[in-house]
Amino acid sequence: MVEEAELVVAEDGGGYHLRPGGQASGLALCQVPGVRGRFLCKRYDQETLAGLDEDALLAMVRWRRDLPGQDRRTLDRRCAWPIAAVRGEGGRVVGILVRPAPERMFAGLRDRLTPRHLDELTRSPERVRALKEHYDTRYYEPPYKLAVLGRLLATMQWLHEHGYVVGDLQLRNAVFTVDPAPAVYLLDCDSCLPAGGRGALPEADPEQWKLPREGAFTPESDYYKFAWAVVRCLQESAEAWTVDEAALARVLPARHRRLIRQCLDGAPESVDVERWRAAGESWRWLVTPERIYVETDSNLREAWRRGESAAGAAARGARGGIVVLIVVLAAIAVVVALTWGA
Repeated sequence: MVEEAELVVAEDGGGYHLRPGGQASGLALCQVPGVRGRFLCKRYDQETLAGLDEDALLAMVRWRRDLPGQDRRTLDRRCAWPIAAVRGEGGRVVGILVRPAPERMFAGLRDRLTPRHLDELTRSPERVRALKEHYDTRYYEPPYKLAVLGRLLATMQWLHEHGYVVGDLQLRNAVFTVDPAPAVYLLDCDSCLPAGGRGALPEADPEQWKLPREGAFTPESDYYKFAWAVVRCLQESAEAWTVDEAALARVLPARHRRLIRQCLDGAPESVDVERWRAAGESWRWLVTPERIYVETDSNLREAWRRGESAAGAAARGARGGIVVLIVVLAAIAVVVALTWGA
């Protein structure tokens, strides 16, 4: 527990653009006297405070503290886990301290740095070009999308193995980088909860990430949301609710597409954890310093063209098929006309 009045605003905090949202009324980089490093203070809004379970929050802080050293370092590298609860006037918890994401996971926005959220992976080449003038962004080809999502999957599975469910799994709740290698940092970890246990915050989802059935957050609900994250990134639509098989087939083999379908359409017990683990590991090798690759039904390793999108390629393929059909029909019509003319 730390006292809010003792926190000192970090000297370079003004260089970051940290926009409050969700449960937060404020986000500020700060320092704790006598403690090395910087922290991010997340101050809860009144609605969140009304539903906050302080005992469950403090249990999360203790859980991290009691982890073996290597596991605690892994958690800190991957997750913005609550380091301490922040106590305000009157002795009530008003927020938490977390470790900020690494600077390489921020992008330039005018004169400030802003977090590079995973929803950037849903942007098409055309959308990136439209933003380029004001925002230091780039287009991420399907191999980069999959390599980054594979890191998110590894973090999700690590938490599952240690008894926690992500719960509020969505593209805005993680930041990433591809330099020097794909990496992900999970945000809003105070929404995580012990599997089968009680969380610090009420369970809630944004409309586009709602579960299709009633019930508490579970490892299976994490996989459901993760499958939609893969679909939305590859199809380059942040709110897609249908699967474009042609687009996915351009960059994923059938066994990976089946995993996605099982999570979206099947019963919760149909999640194949080990096959998902193997898929995520294979996605790591799609990006190399020299080339980027995809794996399809016809090739284990197929070079991917820079700047090309799976959704765009699928659309071009469909248009090409229509053109071929028109040409064939026209040729048949000519032959029929000549025959009848004769």
